[in-house]
Amino acid sequence: MIRGVVNARHEAVVRLRVRGPGGIEADVDVIVDSGFTSSLTLPMALVTALGLARQSGSAAVLADGSIVQFDIFAAEVAWGGTWRAVLVSAVGNESLLGMRLLAGHKLVVEVVPGGLVEILPLP
Repeated sequence: MIRGVVNARHEAVVRLRVRGPGGIEADVDVIVDSGFTSSLTLPMALVTALGLARQSGSAAVLADGSIVQFDIFAAEVAWGGTWRAVLVSAVGNESLLGMRLLAGHKLVVEVVPGGLVEILPLP
């Protein structure tokens, strides 16, 4: 189980440990984004600090309708007691947790500032 808290802007936030190929790790507060269909976004500064290896490039339409180009990197995330390989999109300045990483899990959010956020594996 992964736990977090709802912030003052009513965003569900959890802390994830992310690891690069050289073993460098960082604890990252990520916002759960149900409109983001991939796994994880991280700011380029963190991607660089972790030494993530570029896999490819892509483009996406953001919620505001703008189109952005970005790079995709390989990383690992501590998830449910094991390390899980994920693709990280280097987009923007916020760290976002998307629906692909949440697949097979139940998301519970008490949508009030300070409310509980839980990510639980489905049976």
